[in-house]
Amino acid sequence: MMKRFRRLRYRMAAAALIAASSFLFPVTASQGAESANDSLAAITAAYVRAVKPGDQVEGYRELFGSIFRRVQRAYATEVNLPQMTDAAMKVLAPIKHESGDPAAVFKAAVNAALASLDPHSGYLDAREQSSQRESISGSFGGLGMEVDMQDGLVRIMSPIEDTPASRAGLRSGDLIVRFDDHAVLGMSLADAVSRMRGRPGTAVNLVIRRAGQDDFNVLLTRETIRTQAVRWRMDDDVLVLRLSRFTGSAGADVEKAVTAATSSRTPRALILDMRGNPGGLLNQAVVAADLFLSQGEIVSIRGRTPGNQRSWKANAAEMLAGVPMVVMLDGNSASAAELVAAALQENGRAIVMGQRSYGKGSVQTVVPLGAEKGALRLTTALYYGPSGRSVQRVGVSPDIELVVAPGTQEVRMGRREADRQHALPGADAPAPPRASVVQTRCPRPREGTDLALSCALAYVKAGGVETFVAALPPAPGTAQQ
Repeated sequence: MMKRFRRLRYRMAAAALIAASSFLFPVTASQGAESANDSLAAITAAYVRAVKPGDQVEGYRELFGSIFRRVQRAYATEVNLPQMTDAAMKVLAPIKHESGDPAAVFKAAVNAALASLDPHSGYLDAREQSSQRESISGSFGGLGMEVDMQDGLVRIMSPIEDTPASRAGLRSGDLIVRFDDHAVLGMSLADAVSRMRGRPGTAVNLVIRRAGQDDFNVLLTRETIRTQAVRWRMDDDVLVLRLSRFTGSAGADVEKAVTAATSSRTPRALILDMRGNPGGLLNQAVVAADLFLSQGEIVSIRGRTPGNQRSWKANAAEMLAGVPMVVMLDGNSASAAELVAAALQENGRAIVMGQRSYGKGSVQTVVPLGAEKGALRLTTALYYGPSGRSVQRVGVSPDIELVVAPGTQEVRMGRREADRQHALPGADAPAPPRASVVQTRCPRPREGTDLALSCALAYVKAGGVETFVAALPPAPGTAQQ
């Protein structure tokens, strides 16, 4: 009897919650308020119907309201509420009455709604939020690889040097199909990353899919991964600066590296290698670009709220002023890396060499939702280079395009931003390169130097685009043009 009473009391409370949901958005004269109320009411009603009764339901119902209010107020562009509602309802509607786990159903429904906006907005549960903080700090327990999603699977963009992933021979372009007994298909990227993270010394089995091979297993043991975002070396008199991601100290680390490298002499040229750099913190990208500029705009962002409408200008101090500079990119260079490349290219400070970059020109803001409630990662603005051009969808076009020769072992390029479902609109078409070179034409200065870096060193030696191209030997099997 008591059990039936509790169940009845829960249903009455749930009905009250559904009826009250229309008040989660203040009813004002502002456009779209009624539509927002209706959307939230429909989703919360379907959620309450789908999940098992319990104390958690009220908390998640309130989180739906918090997230929808934030999206309506701060998203980068006008919000398509019917599209968000439809995406969430497709998750909720098939669930058997009062059968779903409240946390799992909430996460699936809200992520479906957010994914209908763009590929980068999403909900992070408490574990995923912690993993993201660790990534920004540059130290975490994990496997050591940069990843993204491709066709519902995890794609390895770049293994980090001297980590379990690199030592196991995992390659850029490999796809992860399973983590232990968990299929990747259907996971969010944040969920997949959290499964790779864990206490150092613990093991995880990956099922890898590689082009031209059958799926195979790799057993990896997690280690403490300390991502060294900045590395440098002198190649004769050329400073090669490798910037792998924009962590919380990336700007300061670049400055320290340049200071250390130039303590005894000024290099003849600087090569900033951002191949495979997936991005990171906007403010650190601004700091890094500003180190090599003395005037002009670095970047501007444009969103729907006053806080997401601003620009950054270079200050007068400049490191290595007058020293020729090459920025290296590939199809896996994204977001903050593209910001830096566009700032240096469009201000005339550097030439860009490599392949057209990924094309992620949006800015995400992470909004904590409360203790143990996770966080909302929301696209709040698009960014624009000094010329006013967005890299969204089209990326940064190289001045000198390096063409990968068939049969060479080079980084495999996956899909670009423009290929992803619900990618935000951007520029119409990429700018054409000034020159295009098959990179096997570039002589290696020494054994082991990769082909693209060999081309950058050859360009520095030549001193200009035309002289660089003219000095190269013809491609194998062709006549000199």
